[in-house]
Amino acid sequence: MRRRSRRTPTLPATTWSAVATTSASRPASKLEKVRTDEKIFADRGHWRDPDALTVLGVANTNQQDPISGSVNTKEAYLELSAPLLADMPFAERVELNGAVRYSDYNLFGNNITYKLGLDWTVISGLRLRATYGTGFRIPSVPELFGGVAEGNLTTTDPCSRYSTSGDATLIANCQASGVPAGYVQLGNTVLTTVGGNQNLQPEESENLTLGAVFQPEFVPGLSVTVDYFDIQIKDAIRNIPGSTKLAVCYASPNLSHPFCGPEHFTRSTRTGEVNFLSSQPTNAGKETMKGVDFGVRYAFDVAHLRADLDWNTTYLAKYEVIPFVGADPIIFDGYIGGGNGGYPHWRSNASLTVSDVNWNATWSVQWIGKAKDFNASPGDIGDETPNDFYHNVQFAYRVSEKANIAVGVDNLFDRDAPFIQSWTDANTDTMTYDLLGRRGYVRLQYTF
Repeated sequence: MRRRSRRTPTLPATTWSAVATTSASRPASKLEKVRTDEKIFADRGHWRDPDALTVLGVANTNQQDPISGSVNTKEAYLELSAPLLADMPFAERVELNGAVRYSDYNLFGNNITYKLGLDWTVISGLRLRATYGTGFRIPSVPELFGGVAEGNLTTTDPCSRYSTSGDATLIANCQASGVPAGYVQLGNTVLTTVGGNQNLQPEESENLTLGAVFQPEFVPGLSVTVDYFDIQIKDAIRNIPGSTKLAVCYASPNLSHPFCGPEHFTRSTRTGEVNFLSSQPTNAGKETMKGVDFGVRYAFDVAHLRADLDWNTTYLAKYEVIPFVGADPIIFDGYIGGGNGGYPHWRSNASLTVSDVNWNATWSVQWIGKAKDFNASPGDIGDETPNDFYHNVQFAYRVSEKANIAVGVDNLFDRDAPFIQSWTDANTDTMTYDLLGRRGYVRLQYTF
């Protein structure tokens, strides 16, 4: 009897890569990127330090320290891509991916982060994927060494009129701080220090993603993805407003909260008023974010033209921030305003492009879902935003192999930004909505 030969699955070779690097974060005087909320400005390719009079605090502006500092880093990482199974029932291909990184910082010591991933092609057209990883972010040079400056920021002093508050804890704490019984805050601002904080420590994070990719053979050109994400950040670097620090401190028994320390605020021994208040970044936070990303990509032919549909949607199920030790979580998901930005549960972007050899036309739509105002009471004007849709169109034509021209209109239907009760500027949330209205443009691109 003739024996049949058994087919042996063929596995691609295991792939390794390893790299060692060394680098230095240049002093803040030559930084190329800074966060937009930091008062550091470029001047001829260098970062401009305050002048001598400003540093001394005698100029016609608030005092600010010079900007100076650097971080040196040495890193090495290893990556692995190893096939586990192939050409088997319900396992056309199973691949393990991994990576590990060793980092050594002159200011923060060493750290190891890693990532593990599994990519499983169940059958033709259906792929499952999972990734677990850790993260480590050192403070940026501006966060560490950005010049400390002063500003008169809107602040509420809880000890103002404390003797008539009826709050036993508040009365005892204000008396222990040496605040006179008849003390009343002058105005609604307090001179507050902002800028870098050289006592910051790195953030650490853990993240998990679980997803699926569906590319059915019976619908050529269609790809559907679904991905769940779960991100946890420890020791998150956050700026805690001065009002929050004071309120938390004086609500704690016997001034026991860490925010009661002299590194956060001090009072005048003569008047009782706050004469130093810090709103510099600290490692006081913990953040949790969970949600689901959906994606649809479909490429198909329409007569002699090519069409591409691209649709991406995110559902933010949970975004909570614990701003300091002992605080209740602040819920961000589904809320907007108050200088925090916008975090609606739903966001989406979709575009349809039709193209020929020498031209293409695109219609895109951005959807920003409903959100509640962080600070408004239910029923107030602007306590909740509606669903907002922005439509954009563009037509591009290839004049030659080197030249292209494009014309377009953004915010085609001239959608106004909604009114928000706790607006940051322009009666709305400027970090979320379009402020310019309908506008057109012409763009010419030439390759030399």
